[in-house]
Amino acid sequence: MRILISLSALVIFSASALQAQTAANYHEMGNAEMQMGDMRGALATLSKAIELDPKLAAAYIDRGLVREYLGDLDAALADLSKSIEVNPKIALAYLNRGAIHEKKNDHAAALADIDRALALDPNDAMAFLNRGLIKSRSQDAAGALADYDKAISLNPNYARAYYLRGLGKGTAGDYKSAVADFTKAAELEPMNADVLCDRAVANERMGDSKAAISDFDQALKLDPGHSRAFRNRGITKEKGGDFKGAIADYDNAVNLDPQFSTAYFDRGVAKYRSGDKTGGCEDINKAEGLGNEKAGITAQQVCK
Repeated sequence: MRILISLSALVIFSASALQAQTAANYHEMGNAEMQMGDMRGALATLSKAIELDPKLAAAYIDRGLVREYLGDLDAALADLSKSIEVNPKIALAYLNRGAIHEKKNDHAAALADIDRALALDPNDAMAFLNRGLIKSRSQDAAGALADYDKAISLNPNYARAYYLRGLGKGTAGDYKSAVADFTKAAELEPMNADVLCDRAVANERMGDSKAAISDFDQALKLDPGHSRAFRNRGITKEKGGDFKGAIADYDNAVNLDPQFSTAYFDRGVAKYRSGDKTGGCEDINKAEGLGNEKAGITAQQVCK
């Protein structure tokens, strides 16, 4: 009898082990489908893995990512919460759930989750970067900069951390430090047009229009569809008295983005200043129609 009980237990254990192995296989296949961009297929495969092993925390995390990609934020949040319920020691689950909370504009919940992730893994540079970004959006500029500093100390080659810190320093008026951070980010990611565009803006704010124009030119070589670079280069040209060049850049900006109200406004002002009052007011009124409050005020003053 003792032998029979032992064999029975072995059979049960083997079946359980086989089921867990099968769930792991489905999880692996689901990951492969995610990497190939087959999100619908990944959703079905990961759901099968969870059906076979409801305690497979990593599968809930990955299914949450898939559901986030597909736009089902509530279902993604539920999956990440379930992963944490199954295994509360996985930092990535808190980090990803924090990202969902942030997408839903719940800054407090997002920060709480990232704090939990950092308590589990205090050396996660991405977690510090994400927390810094949320703090920045929550108007905690000093806290954001401190988190970007920490991210960079953990990963000295973290291009995005340098870029975001540069934006933060630029917002604070420290353009010299902003340029230094953008320069480091550009060294690490030389094909990133956004970095060059924002370095150009910082250079322009410091009065170095030549360096600004050079950066805008380089950004537009990398990304000829960068409407913001055209608009900001136009501003720099206009400040230097080149109204024709400025208007041409504003033209490109609004052609690329017909809803770009500030570019319409800037073009209107440039036209007005260069003597084309009718064309200027047409653009200013267009900007007002797109919701630009500054354009509305200007229209009342000069386009009666």
